Amino acid sequence: MPDRPVALVPAEPVDLAAVVAAPPLDNLRRIGGEMFSWSDRDAKRGPAQPSGGLLRYLLAAQAGPGRTVLVAGPHSDELIDVLAGSGASVTWLLRSLVDAEEVAAAYPAVTVLAGTLGKLEPDQFDLVVAVDGVSRLNSAEGEQMPVGAMLDRLALAVNADGTLILMHDNHFGVHHTVHLGAESRQGSDADWYPTDELDAGRPASRTELTGRLTDAGLVVEASYAAFPDPAAPAVLIGERILGDTSSPLRPWLGSAVAQAFTTAYRGRPVLSDPRRLAGRALRAGAEDAVACGWLVVATGSEESRFTGHDVLVGDVHGTFTYGVNADSDPELLVPLTEPVERAGLRRTGMPAVAAADGYLLEDRLLELCAANDVRRLRQEVIQFEEWIRDQARDGMLSGRVAVADVSDVLITRDGPVVLSVRWEPTEPVPVGTALVRSLWQFAVRLITGARPHPWPITSSAMDLTTILLGMAGRGVTEPELRTAVDLQVAIDSAELGLRPAEQHDHKLNLLAVQPGTVPVDVVGYRELTEALWRQRYHTSHLLHMMEWTEDIIASRDRWLSKMDWEIQFYRASWAGRALTLSRTAYRLISRDLRAARQRRRQRRTAAAASRRWHKAQKAKGLPAQPDE
Repeated sequence: MPDRPVALVPAEPVDLAAVVAAPPLDNLRRIGGEMFSWSDRDAKRGPAQPSGGLLRYLLAAQAGPGRTVLVAGPHSDELIDVLAGSGASVTWLLRSLVDAEEVAAAYPAVTVLAGTLGKLEPDQFDLVVAVDGVSRLNSAEGEQMPVGAMLDRLALAVNADGTLILMHDNHFGVHHTVHLGAESRQGSDADWYPTDELDAGRPASRTELTGRLTDAGLVVEASYAAFPDPAAPAVLIGERILGDTSSPLRPWLGSAVAQAFTTAYRGRPVLSDPRRLAGRALRAGAEDAVACGWLVVATGSEESRFTGHDVLVGDVHGTFTYGVNADSDPELLVPLTEPVERAGLRRTGMPAVAAADGYLLEDRLLELCAANDVRRLRQEVIQFEEWIRDQARDGMLSGRVAVADVSDVLITRDGPVVLSVRWEPTEPVPVGTALVRSLWQFAVRLITGARPHPWPITSSAMDLTTILLGMAGRGVTEPELRTAVDLQVAIDSAELGLRPAEQHDHKLNLLAVQPGTVPVDVVGYRELTEALWRQRYHTSHLLHMMEWTEDIIASRDRWLSKMDWEIQFYRASWAGRALTLSRTAYRLISRDLRAARQRRRQRRTAAAASRRWHKAQKAKGLPAQPDE
């Protein structure tokens, strides 16, 4: 047995009488290799269990009455409810005996197997589900199977007409790259043996994974790159558009992936903002290499039972799911079970448009700010302001455009369109509030993201918002800005379910955005370092200004003291008094001489004017008047 920290079950009083009197679990079978003092269902001691609307849709589409299903590894209860509720015969394999007894009592209709994958009987199933991967199918109580062998064993469990749905973790994924925490064996109970790290036969890419399953006798129907977390995928990108930077889905895809990372990593400490890394990968066509995981749907025969889409988007906390293809409109696959309304907002459905030629307004504004192209930046802001004003009725906005900021707007040949917006207001919003909130949100991203822009680095979010609105011929007051911030707080409250006290603190944080402020949603160590550098830069700049001011004041004080000493010296001595009298006399004589010269010039000017007049009178033959 490998040397590992022992995972102890929390010490609680055990009622031995109740244990002895407990009825036997007829649906529980111990096949060997089960772990006794271990639990994979405690999220505080290991990775989270797979869940979310996307996985529920995929499993529900393949399950059904009369079908046999093998669930390999720990999965969330909601996925088991979907499989069992479809009428399928479910068999659940768990390596923890404690977990197996718990779920066997909770699901009497589910056959629970306690043990390792290597002890599984060579049965075949219509559907094999392993969206938790294969890392938790080994056991410390038996022989450690390599990853390749476990993939082959799962492939053998698929019958001729069956389907395998597998999620494979990418060790080079964004979620591992930005992870900030314990990386050693003391990180969590699940890190007791790093088999995946040391297994040379582990598939390290989507191509290797699909090739391995193909060699095992399966036909890969579809493969996806999963974001932002393999345990809770919100966006699945199909192989047809992976790496295709010319696809019309690219602008919308960048917005959808950014929203997924914002929701998943809000408030979580990370090494760096995952949205930046994912955005760079999408622009370079390298999203497959940095995907958080790869989801593969493979079958045992050439007959296809799976209807794929280029992109699948789902709600992590609900059932909502829709599919997008590059050559068709978005398709609603699973609607919301019931309307969701929070903080005066309503959960929206599919995007209005997904595939369109154009560019994201935020990307263009960031590009123009970095290039100091104020003229074109003013044009973009004016066009955005005119478009928002055209969408209003009686000065009020309704629907998605009321809460869409520049990151949600795609500029096409036919004009701006709104992409993925998760919420919409239940009541109309004033057009001024919507515009201020959009540009204020962009100003916040400029500051907290340390983005270059044409204005002084000391500008606050309020200053930048005022400048941007001034480009469109609008002004902003502090009450208008607070109203716009209240709208942003309502959006974040609807997304996160903030309590009133948390809303108050969140509003104060938003209003306090200044140069050196860290991002208010996803806080990364890199962003904290950048913010610290900016704060130190401003501090050093202020210190140098203070030193320069002190030097100027000290220099002037020295010269004033010297002049005062000279004055006092002159006034106290006879020579000084004589010099003072001489200077006074000189000033008086100079004044009188200036006055005399002035009078003499005036007389000369008057005489010249008189001569010219007499000459003119004589030339006209008129009698000359006597001078007065």
